[in-house]
Amino acid sequence: MSLKAIALTLLFLPIASRAAPVEKYFGYFGGDYASVGTTPDLHEFQDHVNLYAIQYWSGSSDDMAASENYVLGELERARQYHVHAMVPAFPFVFQHALGEEAYHLDPSAAAHWNSFVQKMLDRGLLIPGDRERSTVNSIYLIDEPNGDAALNDQGGAPHPALANAVAAIRGNAATVDLPLASVLTPEFYLMPEGIKLLDWVGFDHYGDSDKDWTNTLNGLENTYAPGKKYIIVPGSLSNCMDVKQESPTRYVNRMASDQNVVWLAPFMWVTRGSCLGVRDLPSLRSAYQPVGLSIKNAACEASPASQWFCGKSSDISSAIGYLLDN
Repeated sequence: MSLKAIALTLLFLPIASRAAPVEKYFGYFGGDYASVGTTPDLHEFQDHVNLYAIQYWSGSSDDMAASENYVLGELERARQYHVHAMVPAFPFVFQHALGEEAYHLDPSAAAHWNSFVQKMLDRGLLIPGDRERSTVNSIYLIDEPNGDAALNDQGGAPHPALANAVAAIRGNAATVDLPLASVLTPEFYLMPEGIKLLDWVGFDHYGDSDKDWTNTLNGLENTYAPGKKYIIVPGSLSNCMDVKQESPTRYVNRMASDQNVVWLAPFMWVTRGSCLGVRDLPSLRSAYQPVGLSIKNAACEASPASQWFCGKSSDISSAIGYLLDN
């Protein structure tokens, strides 16, 4: 099946099941990384994404105010462009020193998280219980917890720092039902209990054969994290040491055929020096733009509330439709 045909398939997924639309997102992993200067690239790709994954932060839990200000600023930009956003939890619910790799338990995680959440609420960026209208609609707990973050299971239970972080997020009524996401390394066996705390889970391992990649994803879906939603992360960089430029085909096919795959997250859009991202790779850009646009358009037409969020209807008509639907 061609990428164009797959895009059309994705476009009509919500129509096939209007009572329970299939939740699909397209957005570049690390979407807020900047190619030039310090301004993230959202303005360059906002037309074909429906999830803005915010990942950048101050790098230290000792500078939480800087992280808060940065994330809140990017959420304002996402709202301006009518794009849902995924906020990072790790700056607020773990202890972490600048330049360190491992993350540690933060006894004040709940207080820090509650403070950040209140700022999102005060600005209208988070609407509890209404993910269709809320700019914030998901949370990225931490990247590769079973890698350098050193949050593997301990004694047959989730790592205490991981469990503590999740408890802080779930303990706030405004974020209790937001999906918690994380991309792991393929060594799922290092944290089988920790995985259970997540709602959206994926892995990154670039350059695998189609067979190996499919087997790993199937193992995640069927053995380590059954009943979850899944993230797929295509390597999308050229001339970079650790990330391969992979064909979109297997990822786009899986997104279209597997209703449990919720987020197609190419890594990444930005270009830095000789390391080229989708931004400057015409073959990948021409492949991902129509797929992302189809997913975005379908999501924006899923309900009156979604139409309102995407700026496709007036407040009044959307409100009336929303009330009639409920």
